[in-house]
Amino acid sequence: MPYYDFLCKGCKKEFNTFASMEDKTENRIPCPDCGSTDLIPIYKAAPAYIKSTGERVRDCPNRSSCGMTCPYSCG
Repeated sequence: MPYYDFLCKGCKKEFNTFASMEDKTENRIPCPDCGSTDLIPIYKAAPAYIKSTGERVRDCPNRSSCGMTCPYSCG
């Protein structure tokens, strides 16, 4: 079972809970503060980890203007 983040429409409390997918889709998850099941799912970005390959990164010839899609990984 995964963890879900919710915002309660009743008391405006944000909380995280461990529940089944069925409980989530059937709106059977209660707010821990007020007990309401009128919840808004909150979607947060998962942390990302990048493993180094040990290769030396080449310096970008356009470092000051290349942007986030740089093949030299300087953005």
